[in-house]
Amino acid sequence: MVLYNFYTHTLQNKFSTSVFIILMNLVLLPLILLWTVVGIGLFPMGFLFMKFIQGMSTQYLTRKCIWIYGRVWQFLTGFFVIFDPLEFDPDLFPESGIIVVNHRSFFDTYCMNMLPVSDVCFAVRDWPFKIPVYNLFMKLSGYLNIEKFSWEKSIATSKETLQDKGYVLFFPEGHRSTSPETTHFYSGAFKLAVETNTPVIPVCLTGTQDLLPRGRFYITPARVKMRVLAPVFPDKFQGTMKHQTLKKQIKQQMNEQLTQMDNQ
Repeated sequence: MVLYNFYTHTLQNKFSTSVFIILMNLVLLPLILLWTVVGIGLFPMGFLFMKFIQGMSTQYLTRKCIWIYGRVWQFLTGFFVIFDPLEFDPDLFPESGIIVVNHRSFFDTYCMNMLPVSDVCFAVRDWPFKIPVYNLFMKLSGYLNIEKFSWEKSIATSKETLQDKGYVLFFPEGHRSTSPETTHFYSGAFKLAVETNTPVIPVCLTGTQDLLPRGRFYITPARVKMRVLAPVFPDKFQGTMKHQTLKKQIKQQMNEQLTQMDNQ
């Protein structure tokens, strides 16, 4: 927080700001890389302990380890980035649910450790599954490959997670947006909610577009804020296309919340 405040309130010219950003990248990016390597090295020991001694399932414990990895990532970036401390209302997180989050940055997925739940199955496009090492963890976690899985397989995998009181997370825009408002929402998350009669939990995230927006290759200090909206239950909607009505309502609520957060 001190360094963030120094960046926003003390630096007065473009040169000093540029020097600060260069130093931030020289310090933080190697730290993140080092923690990633260390985390991968520690994973087998943690996996074996939780798998065979505590009896956790492979998917659950891998998701838990990824959540812990994100917590340490947040601690490291916390020297330059403010993560608003939030007090989550437990009622906003039913025993299971479908989480939908707006998407502004590559680091949005890393910020999901701000959520109070760790058993989260991400719905991911195909290209991350092609990244060496990362693809192993995504497969162990049972993540949904929304571009390769059939709808039937996506439904079956999601039901397993929901029945175990876990969560399925979608970025319904499908790609990073450069717009203050959300762009087009794909319908998959909302169809899944209707078919499984599962509440949708809208999550609004802002500030990551300052940390690392689409099209930029260096990071800058940021203030990342997350707000969780009340769950929306699909059984309150009627008609054969009720997933569209559900989608429209949630998108409107998220845009209103994002506008408020951006203007604060």
